[in-house]
Amino acid sequence: MKEWAIILVYILLIIGGCQTSKKSISSTPVIVTNTDSIRTEYIETVRIDTLVVEVPIPTESVSQVVRDSSSHVETSLAESDAWINDDGTLGHSIKNKPQKLNAEVPVPVKDTQTNNTASSIKEIPVPYPEPVYVEKSLTLWQEIRLEAFWYLLVIVILTLGWILRKPIVSVTRKLF
Repeated sequence: MKEWAIILVYILLIIGGCQTSKKSISSTPVIVTNTDSIRTEYIETVRIDTLVVEVPIPTESVSQVVRDSSSHVETSLAESDAWINDDGTLGHSIKNKPQKLNAEVPVPVKDTQTNNTASSIKEIPVPYPEPVYVEKSLTLWQEIRLEAFWYLLVIVILTLGWILRKPIVSVTRKLF
């Protein structure tokens, strides 16, 4: 009797198992454009240039009288004259030369170059077969398997409970 019950459980499980086998093919879209495209590139480089700036020097004159020996001072920007007066004092005058100084100043310079590239891109679509799904009705056997699953599952659980009733009763007696 046990062998028949186990065989019946296996047959019910095999009958109850069902699966739909619907395969899908993913299609990739083909984009078709016939427009011209223009690519514009802006290349910007920064370099440091030196700029010569003229700095004006104001004209100044200074005179000073001291009791000392003669003196002469001269720089690239000023002239100095010294003399001895009749009373024994030294006269000294400094005068800036009328000129402008040139100074080099670093200046960042940006150079921008524009590069326009025109190209025509034309994509030619490649035909591919599109899957066509035809829905067909289920066979009688498939409908029985789909409808009978829950009933068969209940029968399997009840059969297993009937086969294993003695061990289940003994375990529950030990626990309670």
